[in-house]
Order: sequence, then structure tokens, then C-alpha cells
Amino acid sequence: MKDHRNSFAELKSGTLMCFKISMVFTILFCAFLGHDLNIENVLLTFGISCLYSFGLGFGNGFINVLLDKKWDWLEQTNLRVYYGILITILYTVPVVLGINYVVCVFVQHLPPNQFFSERMIWAHLFYVILSLGVSTFMQARSFMVKWKQASKFEVTQQKIIAGTANAKFESLKNQIDPHFLFNSLNVLSSLIEENPDNAQRFTTSLSKIYRYVLEQKDKELVSVEDELSFAKTYMNLLKMRFENSLFYELPTTNINPDAKVVPLSLQLLLENTVKHNIVSEQKPLHIRIFVEGDYLAIQNDFQKKEVLQDRQGVGLQNIVNRYSIVTNRKVLIEQNEENFTVKIPIL
Repeated sequence: MKDHRNSFAELKSGTLMCFKISMVFTILFCAFLGHDLNIENVLLTFGISCLYSFGLGFGNGFINVLLDKKWDWLEQTNLRVYYGILITILYTVPVVLGINYVVCVFVQHLPPNQFFSERMIWAHLFYVILSLGVSTFMQARSFMVKWKQASKFEVTQQKIIAGTANAKFESLKNQIDPHFLFNSLNVLSSLIEENPDNAQRFTTSLSKIYRYVLEQKDKELVSVEDELSFAKTYMNLLKMRFENSLFYELPTTNINPDAKVVPLSLQLLLENTVKHNIVSEQKPLHIRIFVEGDYLAIQNDFQKKEVLQDRQGVGLQNIVNRYSIVTNRKVLIEQNEENFTVKIPIL
């Protein structure tokens, strides 16, 4: 039913367009009638104009529909233009000559043997060029209509994608707050039993870190410098618990102040290293943060806790998902017998 409505609408639009073109050319040609300007000649001129307009308009319109189905204006522009020109010429020239023959022989009563006389050849050439000009206009109009439709569709799709991505990004960011608090309280609970003094210092430092978490979690990107500064504070916090069982290294090279990463990505990755690896004085854990090309790498000794099996945790998947929303570049995960490395893109 919808297709029938569309076809009727296109037919109506095409008819109106051909009628308008007929009116325009009737007015133009009537201006040259001079003393022969009368109702009969005006109607005759309008009828001949309709022959050209409807004959060429509907024919080229049908050809345009077929060409649009075969070659898309936006994705296959060159092919659409080449075949459009070729088929338009092959259709327009014989149709113009056919209409000219009807007008000359049956309306103007010209002898058929004079149809291709020298004077008539110039007349045919004039009508062919004029018709090709109108056909070119129709082709250009078809391109503009398709381009506007495609542009509107793309804008709508981008709005949908942006809205979906924003909602997903907000959902992922909201996971950070409870996830960080839950794990920090676990650390604090352990410290209270093991070292009450460190537990008090841990609580003070935790309040500063949690303030940073609240400030940064609503941002899409933060500077690498800020994230490294926070990572240092966070690692010092972890050392209060693990003392000589944990060691870390930070980048020694200068960081581009414009470099960005996803907020709290280092905190989540550092948290994972402690959660998923053995940390003890007999088997201390070494964590290294360094810049490698356009990636920020977080590497730790691979000494996995067997009880956790192959789980990588909420934190790593959260980062992978958030990066997939803001960039096409992938989070790289590398593992061998000695090290486990995660490389996050610097944006």
C-alpha cells in the first residue's frame, strides 16, 4: 500500500513538473510569434511543448528510476553519471526526432522528403540540444533530491548512534563509582586488621582519591598527566597495605600535555593487577607504567592467582567498552609467561 502511495506521489510530482516546463516553453516561444500571436497558435505551441515535456520528462524519469536502482548516486557516482549521460542521449535524440517528424509532417504538413533538409537539420539540432539541456537539469535535480534524502538519513542515523553511545557511555561510567568504593573498602578492611596506623593514613588518602574519582568520572577524557598523578597517589595507597610486596615504576619521559585517556582507566587496571595476581614478600609484584608509541602501557609480572582462573574482572572490560565508544582504536592486551600488559590508546 505504501509503495502504491509513493508511486502515485511520484507520478503526480512528475506530471506537475512536465506541465510547468510546458508552460515555460509556451511562454518563451509565444514571445516570438509576433503578429501570429493568437489563441489557436498559443494552444498549438502549448500542445507541442507538452509533447516534448511529457515525452522526454516521463521517459527520462523512468530511465532515472532504473539507473538509480542499478547505480547509487552517492556510492557509485561516476558510473551513475557516465551511464546517465549515455542512456539519456540514446533516448533523447530519437524521441526528439520522432516528435519533430510528427509536428512537421502531421501538424505543419511538411513533405516527408524535406524532413532531413539542411534547414531542418539545424532545427533538429536546436531541439536536440534544448532537450538535452532540460534532461541534464532533470538529472541534476534527481541527484540533489537523492543527496538531500541521504543527508537527512545520515544525520538521523548519527543522532541515533550518538544518543545510544552516550547512554551506553554514561552507564559504563556509572559502574566505576560503586566498583571503586567496594574494592577500596575491602582494602581498608584488611588494613584495619593488619596495620591500624596505616589504616588511618589510608582513610585520609582514600578521601582525596575518592574526590578525584567523583570529579573525573563524568568526563569523557582526561589528560595523561592527571591520570599518572592520580595513579601515583593510588599506588602509594596500595603500598600502605602491601609494603615491600609491591613495587611500581612510572614514565620518566615528558608527556604531551594535550594527550588524553579515558578517565580512571589506570586506577581500574592497577586495581586489576593486585586483584588477579599474587602479591607477597616471597613473590613481590612489579608494576610498570610506560609510554609506547601512541599507547600508554600498564605491565605487571604474570603471577596469576589460580583461584580466579581466567577472569579478567569488571575493570578491564569496562575500559575496553568505553574506548570502543570514543575511538576506533583498540585496547591491546598482551600476555606471555612473564608479563601481562594492557595498552590503552593515547588520544
